[in-house]
Amino acid sequence: MKNIETLSKDVYHVLDATEDHEPNTELAAKYAMSIGGEMAKATVKRDKPRVKGKLWASDLGKKCLRQHWYNFNRPDKGEKLNGYTKFKFLYGNVLEEAVLYYAEEAGHTVTDSQRRVEVDIHGWKISGRIDGIVDNVLIDVKSTSSYGFKRYKDGINDTNDSFGYLEQLGFYVNYNDFGLDNDDAGFIWIDKQNGHVCYTPVSVPDKKHLEARAKAIIDAVDMEEKDVPRGYATKPYGKSGNQTLDIGCQYCSFKEHCYRESNNGQGLRGFYYNQGPVWFTEVAREPNVPEIGTRTNGRG
Repeated sequence: MKNIETLSKDVYHVLDATEDHEPNTELAAKYAMSIGGEMAKATVKRDKPRVKGKLWASDLGKKCLRQHWYNFNRPDKGEKLNGYTKFKFLYGNVLEEAVLYYAEEAGHTVTDSQRRVEVDIHGWKISGRIDGIVDNVLIDVKSTSSYGFKRYKDGINDTNDSFGYLEQLGFYVNYNDFGLDNDDAGFIWIDKQNGHVCYTPVSVPDKKHLEARAKAIIDAVDMEEKDVPRGYATKPYGKSGNQTLDIGCQYCSFKEHCYRESNNGQGLRGFYYNQGPVWFTEVAREPNVPEIGTRTNGRG
């Protein structure tokens, strides 16, 4: 029986051009259906309003209570998903299906893909679907940039978990009915730029932590916007005197509305750097890179 610790080596071996490998056509057909399903789902509108009384497992990892408030109370203030962003999410999903396919081709056991975990916490229903169980380990598959892969390949913890991955996986570990515990969990990371794959075991938050996080979200949803705290503080960008959003805010669809009074009422200003767009709440010195063309202050 294969061990998940050898997963990356085994996946590379299956794909090695110098090795003879006869693919399992039934297995390939199963995953072809899964990938086709992801491609079809990508065309479906994703603007359904959030309903109070229901959270997704991924919500537990989002530490900004104001983001949750906007999701439930002012979803109209969020940036709409454009085609290329949805395409980016799509190929991430396709890569995740691909790594599970090659894991099975290499002899690893993959079960329970997309099995739902659902529980009531503080009167709200919280649910989500696991990516799967590989060799009796409950896993979450994450595709990331080369920078992110380097960040996580040696392990993920409270210090480098910028997107709340631990809480999401922790929900599945703590509330599953599969008989798995805290020692049977981990992440499979995919470097979508260079094709690297690795597995890292992890210790996830306990039920007490997750229930407190759920309670904080539920309480925040019924507060006034002005009373809901942001999850991240701004930070200096080098020695320029400029202030920029934390990475947790850079990717938030509500950032322009949330910081609509920044830059003396002009709103956020974004600039294109080599590593991608950077959003500033205060510009003391003009960056020597192109500014993002359309800037709104999010009022209304």
